[in-house]
Amino acid sequence: MFFKRNAHLGREHGKCRFNDDCEININTRHVCLHCRLKKCFGSGMQMSHYRSSRGNQTKTSGKRKMASTISHERQLAIQLPTINLLRSDNSSLNSAQWILISNLIHSYDESRLLAAARRLMSENNISKTAQISDPILTRDFLKQTYETTGKYLRANHDFLLLSPDDRSVLLRHAAENVQCLSTIFVWNQSKLYAHRSFMKTCNYLYGEQLVNMVRHAMKFIDPDLVLIKIAASLFAFSNSLLILRPNYTMNSSSISTIFRIQSTYAEVTWKYLVYRYGYYQAVLRFNNLIQCLMAVT
Repeated sequence: MFFKRNAHLGREHGKCRFNDDCEININTRHVCLHCRLKKCFGSGMQMSHYRSSRGNQTKTSGKRKMASTISHERQLAIQLPTINLLRSDNSSLNSAQWILISNLIHSYDESRLLAAARRLMSENNISKTAQISDPILTRDFLKQTYETTGKYLRANHDFLLLSPDDRSVLLRHAAENVQCLSTIFVWNQSKLYAHRSFMKTCNYLYGEQLVNMVRHAMKFIDPDLVLIKIAASLFAFSNSLLILRPNYTMNSSSISTIFRIQSTYAEVTWKYLVYRYGYYQAVLRFNNLIQCLMAVT
């Protein structure tokens, strides 16, 4: 193998540091390339007695196969433009959509809400036998739920595109949707559903039916906080005013504005999912978001 790899270099390749008089044996053969190659030629070895390296043949064959594969993929891309579009959709978020995602992420500050949930869980771990959760901690958690939702909705300037009447009607239901989504996410993240005394308090305040609804929706909640923040705005605009108030008169401009806002958030949500998880997982996670929304509406 040494001769096959180096014979093309010729007898005079390199220089010997020991006056061309190196002893070449099994132990010293790696010391001097020049003398080792010289000994091979001296023993009668010739380049013509060896075939071309199979490695070169394999590389050539591999290149041909690769070129054929690339050509085939290009033909598929031309024949199936829809598949080609989905492949390139990983980077389809434009700069305006990235800015929108950034604004949504920073406008929803979950830190105080999660901190309140952790304090409740710490209380539960310390005193597991307590029949009633600390009213101050419970009140603080519920307060943070409302305040976090309020700040998030106030930071969303898309509501300002609606008329005052339309905005007041939609905001009421948007607050319920966003607060419910926040509750589901925080309960799931902090394991508050395992806090028995807190759950008893929630049953007392909101009713067992509502608590069970939240528990059911937790089956579909995604652990991705960025996705939840984006989905919160999608949920905020998911209700139709004509469904919320059947006798409500709404001008055509408001209808088209709400539809455009809904489409914007749905598109951003979908593109983020494809970018973050790929097409297959994006379908599953988007479907879970829809299931979660349906579970609480």
